[in-house]
Amino acid sequence: MLARRSILAFAFAAVSALVAAPFAAAQDGPRIATVNPAKVFNEMQETKDLKQKMEADRKTITDEGQRRGQEVEDAKKRRALFNEGTDDFNKANKEYLEKVIAAQAWQELIKQDLQRQQKSQMKSLFEKIEAATKEVATAKKIDLVVVDQKTEFPDLDTINVDQLRGIINQRTVLFNNGRFDITNDVLAAVDAKYKKK
Repeated sequence: MLARRSILAFAFAAVSALVAAPFAAAQDGPRIATVNPAKVFNEMQETKDLKQKMEADRKTITDEGQRRGQEVEDAKKRRALFNEGTDDFNKANKEYLEKVIAAQAWQELIKQDLQRQQKSQMKSLFEKIEAATKEVATAKKIDLVVVDQKTEFPDLDTINVDQLRGIINQRTVLFNNGRFDITNDVLAAVDAKYKKK
């Protein structure tokens, strides 16, 4: 009887070890999580504040553009008061051309500056998302974070085959049950740092 019990105990221990082995191996294996940086980017408070600032700046730029456009129109009207070829016309024409060129140069300067600012801000925000992802992953002992940016399929009648192929190729994760998604943790970390400033 004792031998039978010890054989059963040994068999039970062996089966337990075999069953527990895959779970132990899974725990020792790499821990992987996903994050959707586009969602973090769109929902983080700093992005929202930057959008508000850009709207205010856009209104200021629009007002300045209208003012400069009016100066050009006024100079054109003054030029029309004189006969072409006269000294007064030539003087008014020079003033008109100076206003046109100044307005065009200002417009190009604003366009280039806005593009530079947008690129710089986008890069800075992405670097903050990247740093927050690293912090969250380190705190949760995650070894690898994969970008999960699922682009939804539009109405197939509105796109061509190449556009559909592009949408499919953008998908980096085919299945995510959400259990290892740290997007909200990253968003909270980014916003917490921003509020401290």
